[in-house]
Amino acid sequence: MFPSFWEAFEKVLNQHVVLPKIVVDEVNKSDEFKEWLEQNFNGEYLNHKDYAEEWGQVIQHIAQHSCYSDKALIDPRSWTHEKIADGWLIAIAKKDGLTIVTNELAKRDLNAQNPSKEVKNPDIAKDFGIKCITMNEFFQEIGFKL
Repeated sequence: MFPSFWEAFEKVLNQHVVLPKIVVDEVNKSDEFKEWLEQNFNGEYLNHKDYAEEWGQVIQHIAQHSCYSDKALIDPRSWTHEKIADGWLIAIAKKDGLTIVTNELAKRDLNAQNPSKEVKNPDIAKDFGIKCITMNEFFQEIGFKL
């Protein structure tokens, strides 16, 4: 719908974005977007398995965290499942000193008295000292304008 955005975003993607293959696989449900990405991304996808040690540390952190219930580890969409990208994102950002761009919000009432069954990227990113920003903040940081 917005061809000028996608033309400009191609430059942003190739200059400022690191794409782990697992993220592409998880979010890439649209054949149209998959085709656009194949035509416009010039880099190589990161192999998330190169970050297995850090991923294990992330999962261990969640397991030992008093604010998360056991369901945070056993739910079908939990980070313990190898094909779920979230834990890998934290591991990659941790090891490579990267910023995570997400519109996911931190859980406001995260506490040990009522452990959460759901883990959010901004919460775990904070625990590991990883910067986590929204898409709009990312665009602002890189000076992206149309």
